Amino acid sequence: MNATRHHRGSSRSVLAIILLVGVLLGIVVGPSGASADSIDDKRRQAAAIADQLENLVDQMNALGEDYSEALQTQADLSVEIERAQADVAAAESQLAQMRGTLYMSAVTQFMHGGRNSTLTNLFASSGGIQDALQRGQLTSIAMNQGSLTTDSLDATATELTKKKQVLEKKKVQAQNVASNVLKRQGAAEALASRYEQLQSTVQGDLVDLLREERSRRDAQALIDAKNEANSYNSKYASIQKRYANLPKVSARSQSAIRAALSQLGVPYQYGMSSPGKAFDCSGLTTYAWGKAGVGLKRNSRAQFNSLPRIPKQLAQAGDLIFTGSPIHHVGIYLGNGTMVHAPQRGDVVKIGPIRWYKVVGVARPG
Repeated sequence: MNATRHHRGSSRSVLAIILLVGVLLGIVVGPSGASADSIDDKRRQAAAIADQLENLVDQMNALGEDYSEALQTQADLSVEIERAQADVAAAESQLAQMRGTLYMSAVTQFMHGGRNSTLTNLFASSGGIQDALQRGQLTSIAMNQGSLTTDSLDATATELTKKKQVLEKKKVQAQNVASNVLKRQGAAEALASRYEQLQSTVQGDLVDLLREERSRRDAQALIDAKNEANSYNSKYASIQKRYANLPKVSARSQSAIRAALSQLGVPYQYGMSSPGKAFDCSGLTTYAWGKAGVGLKRNSRAQFNSLPRIPKQLAQAGDLIFTGSPIHHVGIYLGNGTMVHAPQRGDVVKIGPIRWYKVVGVARPG
């Protein structure tokens, strides 16, 4: 009997120990599984935020180039207005000179009755009555009250009127462009605020997870960019045969690259092309190639439209790499799938991988 009771007690003790161990294991294992799920959820959340930020960057770059384009239009228009003002001033001076000549001719003919002045064709008759009428008209002209009717004077006056109309039209256009500049600047700033606001919502573990996700994407983008570039290099000769009239790589390309690399670390800012201070993407390419002695248009779209195109498989160091639709970003190719560029607001001039699937064109300055 005692043995049986002892056996039952031992069994109960073992069972209790097993249950206790099970509970302890449950406490340990349960939260670990939940923690793993939580980390995975946060990683997915970080990836989603990274996607949103990348999308906002593309939108910001597009608006930034809109702004840069508007600034360039404004600058071009300012030059055109100066030329139009000079044209109007020259026409007014010419008209005043002609009026002065006509006035003196009228006075001379009135005082001396000469027939060799510039008014002879206006008053050809020599009859007494006609002479009286002629003198009356000459007196009117001399007093600056009559009509200036010579062909050359009429033509000059008409041309002056046209030039003034052109000038006024350009002034109105300049007002509209100025308004557009402010509108585009406001849109770019508003989007930048959204970007910063989204980043500010990232708290706690998400900060590190977002940083890890971005680093992972950049590392993968570099690997992909180099692999793609290597595949292009392996096919270079066969692809080149299909394009007989491509421009050669400029001897100035290395100078442009050196100029761009000298600005590494300089902050990004919309509409800027100021060495040591700030650049936007097209501001950097304009500056770098300008230092190499080659003038470029001021925004990425104008650069792409004004330069010889190159198949992206044949891109060489110094070529300009364009991305976005519509085009809103440009960098200078360094080779091996990398470029130097001014990426976005909040960033600096740096070397980065080319996402070839985003490339819409390559152009070759020089």
